[in-house]
Amino acid sequence: MMRRSPLVRKAAIVGSKVERTLGLGHRVAATLDFLRPIGKKESSVFRSRQHRLNVATLDCVHCGRQGRSQAAHLNLLAAGKGMGLKASDALIVPLCCDEPGRRGCHHALDQGAVYDKATSAALQIGWIQETRAQLRALRQWPEAAEADLERLLCNYLRRPSYG
Repeated sequence: MMRRSPLVRKAAIVGSKVERTLGLGHRVAATLDFLRPIGKKESSVFRSRQHRLNVATLDCVHCGRQGRSQAAHLNLLAAGKGMGLKASDALIVPLCCDEPGRRGCHHALDQGAVYDKATSAALQIGWIQETRAQLRALRQWPEAAEADLERLLCNYLRRPSYG
């Protein structure tokens, strides 16, 4: 049988507008009272745009270049860095950026091929301590960064050493 007239809705859709936009998983979770609010989850680590800007104004902590620094997150796996994850903003240091004909220290840190793991970890810990000291002297080190640094870095330093 071939339909000659268009389909027409005869009854209104039951339920609220929000319920109709939710998928089956959300509707089941809401029915079972397990529904988490839709939206972005609050970050569990310190994030601050102002802190990143303050760090970027410092000279490169590795080579000392002035006026070319970027806020570089440390790449210590045990301190919160992982595939697709940025470390806390408390764990950033000023490293110089690339420019034509010269690779910057930030690039060298992110590529990871310049130093072995132990040397890289020791350098990064020294850099964060130096950055913290400089910002504290300028009265720009936030208390929230101190709490995150203590939580993440102290745990990292307390871990057993294998090797």
